[in-house]
Amino acid sequence: MSDVWFTRLTLKREDAAIAPLVQELAPAQPAAAMSTGHRLMWSVIPEEVRKRYDRANPDPPKDAAFLWRAAQAGHTYYLLGPRPVESSPFFRIETKPYAPAFHAGDRLSFDLRVNATVARKANADPKGRSKRSDVAMDRMRADEVAAAATGGSIESRAHRRLKAAEDAAAQWLAGLGGRDGFDLRAMWLDAYRVERLPRQGKRAEIGVFEVRGVLEIADGARFLQRVLVGFGRAKAFGCGLMLLRRAP
Repeated sequence: MSDVWFTRLTLKREDAAIAPLVQELAPAQPAAAMSTGHRLMWSVIPEEVRKRYDRANPDPPKDAAFLWRAAQAGHTYYLLGPRPVESSPFFRIETKPYAPAFHAGDRLSFDLRVNATVARKANADPKGRSKRSDVAMDRMRADEVAAAATGGSIESRAHRRLKAAEDAAAQWLAGLGGRDGFDLRAMWLDAYRVERLPRQGKRAEIGVFEVRGVLEIADGARFLQRVLVGFGRAKAFGCGLMLLRRAP
């Protein structure tokens, strides 16, 4: 991304034209909220950017047009990307240039909603393409295989799922750090869930991890580049934007 802006969008809930539509614009069901949020974010993106990313463009950019994150039950959104339009019928818009200065040794607290995945050749489709699965499911399968091989007990699925999600997410994020200029110092899993989202006539399942933690910068330039392109997959549905503040 070039000329990057950080924007806070607040839904005009009290507006006479918006109030009757709040349940449609901010649905309580998480999958519906992710899909609706995606469409709402495009409504504040400038026309010239929308044209570049239009499916009719024979050579669209390969990176995401923007990163976004819903907060406060879909009534507030954060957007990282191009400068938004001046006004919106849906949102109050507050925006500023995004130009953080990251330096080696800086400690930052982070808040991240992410779809962390891994590709395994063992799960390849008939054409030989590796099938992706989220890291929690991948960890659970490995644990089940190991337990069966050693004769060990298998804990309840709900307990194993949360433990696998936390362990796998921490390992996945720490692995990114070596490449992307940061060291993971601590991480906590707030929630993990699997959402079923409509995508081009199909239903896609994605694992959504809600994680918080502390990291230390090793290389400011490489870390900034990762923040700008986002973490993991499913960025269209509000995953991948890392919210940061200085750690105490």
